[in-house]
Amino acid sequence: MIRLRDLTESILASNQLAERKNLLDSLPVPVWRRDQALGIEWCNRAYAHAVGVDQSEAISSQMELGSSRESFGRNMARRAMEKGLVQTERLHTVIRGQRRLLQISEKPLTGESEAPGTIGFALDLTDVEQTRSELERHIAAHEDVLEHLSTAVAIYGPDKHLQFYNSAFSQLWQLEDSWLETKPSFADILEILRDQRRLPESVDFRAYKNQWLAKFTDLLQPEESLLHLPDGTTLRVLIAPHPLGGLLHIYEDVTSRIQLETSYNTLMAVQHETINNLAEGIAVFGSDGRLKLSNSAFLHIWELTPEDLAEEPHVTQLITRMGEAFENGGAWNTFRETFLNNALGRGQESGRATLSSGTVLEYAFLPLPDGAMLCSCLDITAGARAEQALRERNAALKAAERLKVDFLANVSYQLRTPLNAIIGFAEILAKAYFGQLNPRQQEYAEGILEGGQKLFSLVNDILDLSAIEAGYMRLNLSMVDVEYVLSTVVSLTEEWARKHNLILEMHCAPDVGSIIADEQRIKQVLLNLVSNAIRFNRPGGQIMVSAWREGNEALLSVSDNGCGIAEFLHGQVFEPFERADGGPQQGAGLGLALVHSFIDLHGGKVELSSQVDVGTTIICRLPFQAIATGFRED
Repeated sequence: MIRLRDLTESILASNQLAERKNLLDSLPVPVWRRDQALGIEWCNRAYAHAVGVDQSEAISSQMELGSSRESFGRNMARRAMEKGLVQTERLHTVIRGQRRLLQISEKPLTGESEAPGTIGFALDLTDVEQTRSELERHIAAHEDVLEHLSTAVAIYGPDKHLQFYNSAFSQLWQLEDSWLETKPSFADILEILRDQRRLPESVDFRAYKNQWLAKFTDLLQPEESLLHLPDGTTLRVLIAPHPLGGLLHIYEDVTSRIQLETSYNTLMAVQHETINNLAEGIAVFGSDGRLKLSNSAFLHIWELTPEDLAEEPHVTQLITRMGEAFENGGAWNTFRETFLNNALGRGQESGRATLSSGTVLEYAFLPLPDGAMLCSCLDITAGARAEQALRERNAALKAAERLKVDFLANVSYQLRTPLNAIIGFAEILAKAYFGQLNPRQQEYAEGILEGGQKLFSLVNDILDLSAIEAGYMRLNLSMVDVEYVLSTVVSLTEEWARKHNLILEMHCAPDVGSIIADEQRIKQVLLNLVSNAIRFNRPGGQIMVSAWREGNEALLSVSDNGCGIAEFLHGQVFEPFERADGGPQQGAGLGLALVHSFIDLHGGKVELSSQVDVGTTIICRLPFQAIATGFRED
């Protein structure tokens, strides 16, 4: 008896199973199947490779992935069967000597056509873990760098919550770190800043906030803007999409920079207006020799147009255009050479140039610290003409003064001869060499003698002043005993003072000693001062002649308690032929002028102190060694 059975479906199922096993064997991912008892009843080649044996041995030996934790896989499979859900966990294990991170999953088999059990598979996440660790290290390094920046930085995630901020951010916005650590949303931060008036004033804050929030979805390229806060602070804000999603915010306080730029722009505008309103023509040439700056006066002086200077001409081009203001000749060649040498060689020179129009220019070159060269030109035509006129007038005045001095000297010299004869004959008559005179004749003879002597003294004073003004006076320097000079002058004038009912006294400090001076001129100075004190004093008055030492100077003083000199005359009494009013006797006005001139020749100076009806004090300050032309050791 023969039985026939159709095995087609069985063969097809067997072939299909073999194909599926081959397909699973070709996967690089470990795959296995557990039976109802949780034992491994099948595994693919990748699984066997992972445990280091062939497939049959892996099944027979029930080798689990992660041999250090054999119950790990069974427990996962048990939970999967109990819960009817896929169980997934991660496990670090060693595969063929390398530490790997595996993500193991166990899925329960619940189909009616399937035998009870689980199917499992493992994904190698080692590379993912390493990549993630590397990324975390980079992020930590970047955050560390950002933390040390002085610029405020904040990073918001795709969910619009704060992911990172640095200390500069919290300080800039004056926000508490404890609150920022809670990762608030950007909208919350805007609300807080609005309450603290740390945002620009806005009429519609809701629209303003939505505009900022829209950047999380609309912003594709970095965007830069300025925020002007109510307290006057100005922030530069840079917002850029973050590579990991969200936005990167960078805030920089540019208040000082903007203020500096504003001040700089204002200063430049002021300087530009100042330079343009100068009467002096200004031009600045750079280190490359090209014109960098000029003012309107420079254009006017050289008859240039703005078009001539529009392209920063080189100095060699500009000098050709400037040459049109000169006549060809030596003046132009000299100016051209000077201008080029200084503009290109950074020289420092000044001078004058005369243009063909008759204009006189004063020019100067000055090197600037940045390597540029400053050239200034000033039209001094009017000043030059005035200067020439003053020079001519001064020359005329000098000539007139010389004529006056020569005239006085000649007249005085010519007077000496007849004056000597008058004095001599008057002296013969007064002393009765040829017989006695009656009282009236004796009085007349003495009057003639006294008048002649005064005139002779006046002539000598005029000659001395003429010699001083002409520069001919020379001092005969020697060691002079100051006390001796004072006593000599006092002895010569005390009889004269007694006749006028005046008290003449002398005081000389013991430490005065001697000075190097012209003894005759010092005596003449003191005699003139004492004579003035006698003439401008009242009966019963006092005159004090004194000397003392002060530092490196000897001080000679003549003081009186006479009528004094008005303050407005103090500056005039030392001028020739100037006289103070109020004395009972009037002189020619030469005494104090000679005093001042003689003391000045010694390198000293004269001090006057006088008050009307109180008296006068004149102090002559003399250095112990006179500084004078014609010094001669005696």
